[in-house]
Amino acid sequence: MGSGVRVIFFDLGETLVTQNIEDNMVTRQALREIARILPQRPRENLFKMYQRGYRINHSLRSRHHVEIPVQTWMLQLLRKALGGEPEGRLVNRAIRIIVSSRAANAVAFKDAKPTLEKLSKQGKKLAVISNVSSHEVALQILRNVGLGKYFDQVITSAQTGIRKPDPGIFLYALMRFGLKPIEAVHVGDSEEHDVRGAKAAGIRTVLISRRAIREKTVADFHFRNLAEAADLLQSL
Repeated sequence: MGSGVRVIFFDLGETLVTQNIEDNMVTRQALREIARILPQRPRENLFKMYQRGYRINHSLRSRHHVEIPVQTWMLQLLRKALGGEPEGRLVNRAIRIIVSSRAANAVAFKDAKPTLEKLSKQGKKLAVISNVSSHEVALQILRNVGLGKYFDQVITSAQTGIRKPDPGIFLYALMRFGLKPIEAVHVGDSEEHDVRGAKAAGIRTVLISRRAIREKTVADFHFRNLAEAADLLQSL
């Protein structure tokens, strides 16, 4: 793979961490908690309202590779639920509930910490590039699972407004380190978001596919897990 790699970027979800509980169940539970703090009974079930809004927002962000941050969609949801403008304190409290519940739902893969520990001892810069509507969710997940100390930077779509696979978020990450694409490699589980996105920015790629079926890929390297990729990443 050659020398000169100075930073290794990692995707977060399904690369370093996975979910304890299915995402919709976590969101449903969080919205029940939010419903209990509203000043009046919501016009209808919050989860159903959330689902309608999510379908619209997800279509927009997927088509245009832009992020709809949690502050935006939560304000939309509470306006519809209350039939008027919610107080700022209420919006912030609702966001904290969502952030806390989603962050608590993540667990690290067993090979994540050993791999990061090995790489950190070599003096390589490590960073996260993640599609997530709340930057704080990514930070809390890393803190909760004990991986935060390994990363020099955490770059999210919530922070940049740009979602993978748009090369812009990768180019922004390179700018944060003052590096060229040839000086970086990106590790992730998604062929579309991680591999094709990073390649469009000129960054070399490592696909981590934990599924039993070996998928076709244009990644430079393909492994079943981080443990198998560790030797390669150490050799950069």
